[in-house]
Amino acid sequence: MHQLARFTALAVAIGVVGCGGGDKEPDYTNVSGTVTYNGKPIEKGTITFATDGRSPSPIDIVDGKFAGQAMIGSNKVSVAAYRKSAHEKKLPPQAAANIQAQMKAYQAKNSGGGNSEAMGPDMEDYIPPEWGRGSKQMRVVERGGANKFDFDIKGK
Repeated sequence: MHQLARFTALAVAIGVVGCGGGDKEPDYTNVSGTVTYNGKPIEKGTITFATDGRSPSPIDIVDGKFAGQAMIGSNKVSVAAYRKSAHEKKLPPQAAANIQAQMKAYQAKNSGGGNSEAMGPDMEDYIPPEWGRGSKQMRVVERGGANKFDFDIKGK
């Protein structure tokens, strides 16, 4: 029995020491700012700050403003915003039914919140690729800095 107790104590000690200094949690700090598209505030959207090798920090844009947290250091910034498409997409009936079911599940899971309207087949992301999925926009988030970023995206 003593051997089991010593083994357990040793395993706990190794676990505590192993979880110590080396795998420090990443440092985050507050960021805020505005996002406009052709000079007008984006009503609803998402701005994402991402550093290599870490999970991105998506932040909601509401009435052209955002406030949240991003990792300290150099971040790739991307923006997504949706509006009704000028061209209605024709989907097979089964595909349309699947989308409706996914939207209902998403709304139920998120208590009616979130950006489920962006999921509809009649919605399009109108942000230009150089600010969207293909963004190469970089900003440095500083510890203790103001970290206020204003973006005016130009598009068609």
